[in-house]
Amino acid sequence: MKQAYLLTTLLTLSLHQETTSFPLLHVNHQRSTSFRSALHATNNSNESIQDSKEEITIDQYSRCLSPYEEKQSIKKEETLYSIVDARPTWQRVLKKPIKLVTKTTSTLLEKTLGASSRRAKKPGSLILLRCGESEWTKSGRFTGWADPDLVREGVLEIEHAGRLLLSEGYEPDIIYTSRLKRAVKSTWSILNTLNTPYLPVYKSWRLNERHYGALTGLKKMDAAKELGMEVVQAWRNSLKARPPPMKPDDEHYPGKDRRYEDLGEGQIPLTESLMDCMERARPLWEYAIKKEIEKGNNVLVVAHTNTLRGLIKHIDGVDEKDIGEVSMPAGIPFVYKFDSNMKPLPPEEGKISQAHTSGVFLEKPGLLKEALKRNHEWNQVVPGSFGQIISSGSLTRSTTLEKSLLKLKEEKASRSGSFAAEVDPNDDGKLIVTNSRTTNGAPAVDIDDGMGDADFEEFYNKATDAESTITVNVQKAGEASPGILKMGQSKDPVVVFIRHGRTPHNNLGLFTGWEDPPLAPDGVEDAKKAGRLLKMHGFEFDVVYTSWLQRAIETAWYCMDELDCCWLPMIKSWRLNERMYGALTGRSKQMIANEYGEAQLKKWRRGFKIRPPPVSSYSFQYPGNDYKRTKYVKDIPISWAETINRSIEARKMQVHRRFPKAESLWDCMQRSIPFYTQRIVPEAVNKGKRVLVTSHENAIRGILMYLCEIPEEAMNQLHLPNGVPLVSFLRRMDYRQPNLTELLLSHLFKVYNVKRKCITLLDDGSGQDPMEKYDFGPAAQYLFRPCELDDDFYAEMEKQANANQATTKKSTATAVTA
Repeated sequence: MKQAYLLTTLLTLSLHQETTSFPLLHVNHQRSTSFRSALHATNNSNESIQDSKEEITIDQYSRCLSPYEEKQSIKKEETLYSIVDARPTWQRVLKKPIKLVTKTTSTLLEKTLGASSRRAKKPGSLILLRCGESEWTKSGRFTGWADPDLVREGVLEIEHAGRLLLSEGYEPDIIYTSRLKRAVKSTWSILNTLNTPYLPVYKSWRLNERHYGALTGLKKMDAAKELGMEVVQAWRNSLKARPPPMKPDDEHYPGKDRRYEDLGEGQIPLTESLMDCMERARPLWEYAIKKEIEKGNNVLVVAHTNTLRGLIKHIDGVDEKDIGEVSMPAGIPFVYKFDSNMKPLPPEEGKISQAHTSGVFLEKPGLLKEALKRNHEWNQVVPGSFGQIISSGSLTRSTTLEKSLLKLKEEKASRSGSFAAEVDPNDDGKLIVTNSRTTNGAPAVDIDDGMGDADFEEFYNKATDAESTITVNVQKAGEASPGILKMGQSKDPVVVFIRHGRTPHNNLGLFTGWEDPPLAPDGVEDAKKAGRLLKMHGFEFDVVYTSWLQRAIETAWYCMDELDCCWLPMIKSWRLNERMYGALTGRSKQMIANEYGEAQLKKWRRGFKIRPPPVSSYSFQYPGNDYKRTKYVKDIPISWAETINRSIEARKMQVHRRFPKAESLWDCMQRSIPFYTQRIVPEAVNKGKRVLVTSHENAIRGILMYLCEIPEEAMNQLHLPNGVPLVSFLRRMDYRQPNLTELLLSHLFKVYNVKRKCITLLDDGSGQDPMEKYDFGPAAQYLFRPCELDDDFYAEMEKQANANQATTKKSTATAVTA
């Protein structure tokens, strides 16, 4: 079918060419080209190809925008993401006049002294990296905007690039990538290799690969055989020639993909020349990437061959006739350094570069390809698990304490409950070993099993089996859901909370807090299972919020991968971090109980406003010493004592913020609840977006306490299992124009359904009661109350509706009289 369409298009193009050099297919780049495309092919036989009446216009979308429009387009796309938390409004307003006065004063001093009175900030570096090999690239297909996954070798390429960056001392501050899966997963892989998953990542359609039009999905060799090698090579390598456009009913047409819903109709291409692709990437360089480098930030761009070539063309001013000689091998970072005027510095002597450019390769091209080939040959002999998206090597980062406790746990698991002890024959005494039991004959319980509280203090004493009477809201897989939506339909907002998958700390019963262990293997499965469950129920999301900690970020990655929505904006905030456990961080609960006593341990764990002992300002656990992350924080007050002490020590001014040294559960909620009400609600919920939040138990507890009105005394008795989606449907009622009550309800429900005061679980198809399968603790009665609105709420809504109706009638009568 596609071959027939291409042949017909070739014939049509030949009639429209202003030149006679048909093999080059040189398209006039100053105006759009219209032509008829035809495709009515046969099953196997002799039906001829007929012309279709469909008129397709190739718009020069990359050249239609003015510089102002281009800049606004970049700013609009940036609003989907957050690099740092916004400061209070009064600070932003106050900063502008102060900045103006400072700038004016500096200018006057420069004129008076005849030299610059301030030291210019050194520009950062630009690191260009081609994404790893995809399934289609490996099979020799035209990929373009299609979205195949990475192959194992592609992941290995990116991991190798990460190690090269580490060896050369490059530390990215911000990452830009495309919205295509192979680039996004390459970004995840390199973040994991660099151990910096918290870095802000922008996903821009402007960094997508060149759109190959109707060639998309075809094997390059098959196309060459059918259409001729010269024609195909002209489409691939010519600067201005475009392949035949993709038809809107093509399965790969990007207009059908909701990831491009924010683009205007003229921005979605049907085909592109190499020049089109390069022009598409240019505004992102001029109005975003370049600005970050000027601020001193190191920028990593993980993208595709042609968009990277476009950036190189703009940076180095490569001539159009020379751009074909510029290449981007996979797995080898290409690094630019700049002077104070943002002109690229020439490569140093002995460094590896390429013709017409000023960038430097961190390794000689070709070495990696040979190494991967040897790896492949070795893997044929000794099969392994090379090339996972999140390498298993990240799971081995553990302390001596973790290793010892893990080994002890394995030894205990290998033994049965009762065993015969080996007795030294030289010992005169007799050793009798038994299992400890309670007075009623039940086995004794350890202070903690690694999964939550082991001995509960009952706060709800009205019934001994309170949990068994709880009615749980369970959504069946076949039921309609506000999350099950098709593109173009109205969207009901929904917020889904997921506690991160299990970590080695969870499994060993260690206080984790702000420590940053990765997911354990069973935690990875927790996250994948949550993603599969959401997919089974048809959920779609528009934005993801998570913390700065690796276990929450990885949980979001695995969920997004299962949902096939890697392109979603992911906003990372320290306000969704776990509770800061102070000096308890990294220690086992049994160790603390032995040192301070079980009574004190219970106070620290369960006291709503009781803080554990704080860490020292110079402790490894103090988050203020993590300089890689602290520079992104702007919304914590300055600690003047810490600022003075650190400035004296460093012998230069060092502003330090008041990072928590220990937190009570109440302290943790004072940051997570405002983040939900002041960021998530206005930025996402109020705009009808569907939100996924992957965070930590205490941060989510705080938000649920706010949504479900859980009393303080019950908060520490609410347990959240790892990897279980908790769904809050934010329903909006279908309103009819005459009914002001329903119109008012629609407006109120758009914010969030706090009046519904309930959370819903998703049926996993096992037929098992969720309350038997998961332990939510005694406070589950507040979490899973019936999802109903009370009479007082409806009465209040009716009262407001009547008042609004009376106001409307009065206004109408006044207008008629006038």
